[in-house]
Amino acid sequence: IFFVLKNVCFSSALFTEVPQDMISQAGDDVEMACSFRGASSSSVSLEIQWWYTRDWAEQPSWTTNQESLYLFVVSQENKPKGATKISVVKVVGSNISHKLRLSSVRPSDEGTYECRVTDFSESRAQQHRVQAYLQVQPDLQQEHQMAYQFHEEDHHQLHEGNKTNTNQRAEI
Repeated sequence: IFFVLKNVCFSSALFTEVPQDMISQAGDDVEMACSFRGASSSSVSLEIQWWYTRDWAEQPSWTTNQESLYLFVVSQENKPKGATKISVVKVVGSNISHKLRLSSVRPSDEGTYECRVTDFSESRAQQHRVQAYLQVQPDLQQEHQMAYQFHEEDHHQLHEGNKTNTNQRAEI
């Protein structure tokens, strides 16, 4: 949204790139992008943070802005429990961007990842947030190998157990 007032152009702050929900295989590398344009066209202080939350205490409340980006409305009261700050980047400018890279994801990495931007262009800091959910599916090849290994061990123990039982019967 742009407003023209006395030949000065103002725009509202908005995310220009948001992280997307994704499904990944265990062992894959994952990348989530977050870009933001501040409300001011002049250089201001901007901060971007990535947070991780395993579970939500309550179901999140979602709203949609005019660009059809899904923004999560969070107040301090319904802040996710057990949230962990992953990274922080600060810049002086009108735009900020930061990609979160996760290497060799595991099922324990599954959860909600939140990009938080603090815009200091107004008289007080404004917080903006977007989220994406990462689902990590187990490595099926590794699970198959583990199942095969357990099967082999069980077969070996059963075979050894039968030898013992046969020897014991022979001694009787």
